[in-house]
Amino acid sequence: MNEKYLVGLIGPEILEAAEKDSMHPVHLDLGACTSLEIRYDFFDEKMWPELSARVEKVAPGKLQIGTIRLKRDGGTFPDAREIERLDLWKKILEAPVVPQWLDLERDCLHQFENLNKLTAGRKVQLLISEHNFSRVPSDSELENFAKDVLRFKAPGLKIAAMSNDTEDCGRLYKFIKKNFKKFKLFAAFGMGETGKASRLWSLKEGANLTYGAIGCAHAPGQIDVMTMKTALDQWESFQSELELSAFLSKF
Repeated sequence: MNEKYLVGLIGPEILEAAEKDSMHPVHLDLGACTSLEIRYDFFDEKMWPELSARVEKVAPGKLQIGTIRLKRDGGTFPDAREIERLDLWKKILEAPVVPQWLDLERDCLHQFENLNKLTAGRKVQLLISEHNFSRVPSDSELENFAKDVLRFKAPGLKIAAMSNDTEDCGRLYKFIKKNFKKFKLFAAFGMGETGKASRLWSLKEGANLTYGAIGCAHAPGQIDVMTMKTALDQWESFQSELELSAFLSKF
């Protein structure tokens, strides 16, 4: 897990700007990312099967993560249509170009086996995510999450949880150190102001996946990808999370 993945989120405005103008500043943001998350729930459903190819064209060679995020998890796809996602994923996976990973929420693990069957022929892997917009879970809750993901043999885990105190992210770091070697992709960071630095410091603790903003932020405390890339370029100079926080406060 030596490679670190900085993920930028792709919505309609970002993709259209990149397609229309090869000199648009958004290409600098795309270049700063090592991975891109296609937020299918931000696009018209008729476009979904073609999106991976379109993203590959404007940002070739980037690891792609495909996400249809439900409203209850911070997305725009109606919760009542959760069951319909399997048919929509099927259409995405029947396209000539597909993301290397798909993101499935932990509270939808009952769909894992069906989705896993759909992905098998395309060599697409599954990332299981959890978003807690009120607090960082307890140690035991975090461990239960890891056990759930391992039980289903999913190779990726992501947790983003609201930090309400400067000490909150310590639990996430402890969780990372104990579990990161068990997964191909692993993200665990805090949301909100006191969780801001954890989006990067979590990588020092062993995680290899983090998310930044291209354009406007879509989650509390999200940092723009250019600032994150600047920090990663100076990575060896940060000896503590406090130093990293001081660096981020300049932007």
